[in-house]
Amino acid sequence: MSPTKYYSILIVPDGVENQFGIRLRSWVFKTIVIFFSLLLIGIIFFFSFYGKILMRASQATQLQTENESLKRYKYKLSLLEENMKEARKVVSRISALAGVDFEIPELPPDSVLFAEMGKTRPAIVRKSYPVNENQPEGLPVEGYITRGFSDSPDDYHPGIDIAGEIGTPILSTAAGLVTRAESDSVYGLMIVIEHENNISTLYGHNKEILVEIGQEVLVGSRIALLGNTGRSTAPHLHYEIRENGKPVNPIKYISGYEILNKQE
Repeated sequence: MSPTKYYSILIVPDGVENQFGIRLRSWVFKTIVIFFSLLLIGIIFFFSFYGKILMRASQATQLQTENESLKRYKYKLSLLEENMKEARKVVSRISALAGVDFEIPELPPDSVLFAEMGKTRPAIVRKSYPVNENQPEGLPVEGYITRGFSDSPDDYHPGIDIAGEIGTPILSTAAGLVTRAESDSVYGLMIVIEHENNISTLYGHNKEILVEIGQEVLVGSRIALLGNTGRSTAPHLHYEIRENGKPVNPIKYISGYEILNKQE
């Protein structure tokens, strides 16, 4: 059987006896079919990527707004500190005139929740009153939270991302036992520490791991250096807290903390 040389397309209008026909060569017909197929695939891919771009743009706008809020908060703190200095001078003069010894207490250093990026001083965010050192509390590294926790199927993210400089020390947020210290295809160089009450913490995308499997660590121990390994587009720490193996929002373990120096 010889190959088909022509294709005929009949157009039959509803309610009209006349018919219209188009006769196309085989290669012309196939070219048209391939063209429109590729066009349809291109449209599908375009809208798929366009939707992702819109979502990322929305997230970037939200993060920019949060960063601006942090800058304003820092500026207000600097004004408060200047006012406190002036108040101390006034109190000092009044105390000298009255013959009494009174001083306004100093503001604690680094009292902002999230430290400014670029600092490399080891720190851990801790509560200012006694806590259970076997339970994760605070942030393991200084920096900005650039992505939060989400259990939504559309934007699943089982932890928080904290951006910072490569090589910044990462500290354990609670005492526990190192059960994983290895390379992972997603989290890069990662560490998992088991704590009391079936709670565990995960630290991902590290540049270097400073602990070994089976090692016991204390709260505030240096366990790794911040990096950009695994599926990561910029230097940051991926931090997870799991209860009975299920990821939970770490924010509930962070709220109401101040940054304190601690390193063991």
